[in-house]
Amino acid sequence: MAREKNKTRLLQLYASMFLAIVLGVYAQDIAYFLHNNLTIPLLLGLTLATILSILLFLIPPILLSKLCKVGKKEIKIYLGINTLIGVVISLFSLIVLAAWWG
Repeated sequence: MAREKNKTRLLQLYASMFLAIVLGVYAQDIAYFLHNNLTIPLLLGLTLATILSILLFLIPPILLSKLCKVGKKEIKIYLGINTLIGVVISLFSLIVLAAWWG
């Protein structure tokens, strides 16, 4: 039973990482969508998508280390993947955001 719970937690972590990747890569498209459908300013939509993407990369590993009792091997694999992908996507998102800010 505990093993199933750990697998569910890891699946949730990977889902949050996937959502962070989508938000980071498609932040401009999301900003245009929010502007066209909800009349949210473009710069605000892009800033929100970028910040949310970065937070989704940072918060789950912190929660994982504080709350979950997951095996060390699984934690190392997740943190390695999250760090590698998170740095690349976050830098890309921040460069795009800086270009929009001018």
